[in-house]
Formats: sequence, structure tokens, C-alpha cells
Amino acid sequence: MKVIDTIEKVEKDLTADELVELMMNHDRQVDLILPEKKSDEDGHVWDAENWVCVDGRRFIRSYFNGGKASSDFSGYNKYDLKGCFLPEEAVEIRLG
Repeated sequence: MKVIDTIEKVEKDLTADELVELMMNHDRQVDLILPEKKSDEDGHVWDAENWVCVDGRRFIRSYFNGGKASSDFSGYNKYDLKGCFLPEEAVEIRLG
């Protein structure tokens, strides 16, 4: 997948597993810009996600809608990521 590295100012071709490894071991942040708005059963709507790893084991997903951050977030362990961290669905991936 094409990933824009905003720190090194280059484009990279990375897999989802490589992105997870960068978050876990190199304190990098992954921003996913989605092709359309998503919603959940509670009525939350978002069009972008921000993923970070807090301690090498736990991941936090923050939500954005129209460029504004939501106060909502979700926590995951590395085993949960297979069904939730979906960079292949994004129209743009940024690595910070």
C-alpha cells in the first residue's frame, strides 16, 4: 500500500503488518483517510482514523469527522487489529 511518511517526507510501499510493527516498535502514528463516512450502532460518524500504540501492546484508535477530532476512542490489543485496523480500505494513509 502507498503510505505517505510525513516525517521522512517520502512515499513508502508498506503492508498492514509493517504499519503495525512501526506503531509498536518505533512509536509511529498511522492516519487513515476513509473513502466514505462510517458509523456505528451508537450513531457515531467518522471519515478518518488515527492509530497509535501506547506501550508496545495496546493500540488506541481516535476518530475524526470533517477534520474535527471526536472525544470518542477505542482500545485494542494486537490480536484485535486483524478485524479493526484496515489500512487497505483507506484512500490515503499517512505515517507520522
